[in-house]
Amino acid sequence: MNPDFRSASSLEGYSVIPNRSIQMKAKFLILLFFSASLLVSCTPEDSTSPIVMFSMETTPKHMFKGNLDASASFSLEDDDFLEYRWDLNGDHLDWESEWLSSPRITFQFPFSSSGFIGLQVRNSSGNITELYQGFYTAQNTHISDTYTDLEIDFRNIRYDFFETGYIQHLYWAFDNIQLPSSDAWFNFSSTIERSEYGSMMAWDVADTLDQYYNLPSRADWQKMIDFCGGTALAGFNLQVEADHGLQLRCPGIIIDGQHQEKGQSGYYWTGEEHDANSAYALKISVNRDSCGFVILDKSSQVSVRLFFEHFEYFN
Repeated sequence: MNPDFRSASSLEGYSVIPNRSIQMKAKFLILLFFSASLLVSCTPEDSTSPIVMFSMETTPKHMFKGNLDASASFSLEDDDFLEYRWDLNGDHLDWESEWLSSPRITFQFPFSSSGFIGLQVRNSSGNITELYQGFYTAQNTHISDTYTDLEIDFRNIRYDFFETGYIQHLYWAFDNIQLPSSDAWFNFSSTIERSEYGSMMAWDVADTLDQYYNLPSRADWQKMIDFCGGTALAGFNLQVEADHGLQLRCPGIIIDGQHQEKGQSGYYWTGEEHDANSAYALKISVNRDSCGFVILDKSSQVSVRLFFEHFEYFN
């Protein structure tokens, strides 16, 4: 099975060691903490069997890429060498990885609600220890229609971030902003591309579209980047077609009337100017997991996602 497929959910849960027809060298005691941090203590029958521990580095979300880390696993023998292989979908049928020298692996979280992930660790003597852990996901998102000053309304998706003393509600446009035909911005000629990509516009136009919804700042985008696993993985996760993701598209960029990088990259304005003639934009690419901010001339025509935030304070 190919582990690199697109579709997303949060850590907590439970642990179990299922039956598998292999000669096991160890038995495990798994301690479950409410904080969703799973620590494993192994009492090996054979003192040469490795001790296995692993966790997810980020909160798992259905279809989002994340990193599994087994670097806390260790051998009881001096100068030993460990190898790792993963059952990433918990089906107990096939191993989705070969034996790897690295204890870390990047994969696309396959479970929409809950499921198991398994790991075998083998030492240089050929002794294998196996561990399965359970993970589940939880999404604090809500999609609804938005009513704005724009002639064409759009859907928004709400993210709730619970902080000490308040909840931060972030409302993001769930679709690229699409506007009626005008010389002030670019619309694709086909209905399908117009619906998928939206309108592309210069910064001065994008910055004044609506009274309440605004261009997100770099800090606002960074909040979503962190939600999507950090800079190294958010470029992929921001594009994932899941209801809890922004599903950013890659319509390219128009510079001096020339359409470039269509279907390869997406540029999204921020509300922050670099100087009088340029502003910051977020860049994503189809074939890159990472993302980053770039500086564009304000006359460049790129995509727009509008943003609004609301704070709910506790008494």
